[in-house]
Amino acid sequence: MASEWTAAILYPSRNVDTVNIKHYREFFISQRVMRIYLDELTDANSLPISLATVKLIVTPEDTATVEARELIARTKSEINSPTKQQELLQLIETILLYKLPTISREELEEMFTLSELRNTRYF
Repeated sequence: MASEWTAAILYPSRNVDTVNIKHYREFFISQRVMRIYLDELTDANSLPISLATVKLIVTPEDTATVEARELIARTKSEINSPTKQQELLQLIETILLYKLPTISREELEEMFTLSELRNTRYF
């Protein structure tokens, strides 16, 4: 029995795409593989929370903290599993720490409640 599968290639922007698909053309033609350009995605609030979180990687630094706060609120309201919620919060935290290496502990505490922050690697 053949398994159905699809894959997505995430690029920060279209100019990073190598465009050379000659060895994989049949996967693109069959639409088993698709490209997603993070900087071309619409408003993060209209995206699934997982994709909106990954989009945070290419969000400009000056709006990243605002987007992160919105993602944290969405995570708390949309994700019912405590384990999955914690994993998503840790991903948001990791993205912020790489994107904003000078962010202070106080700024992170403002975004996350103290109990959530205690469960992250940063704490």
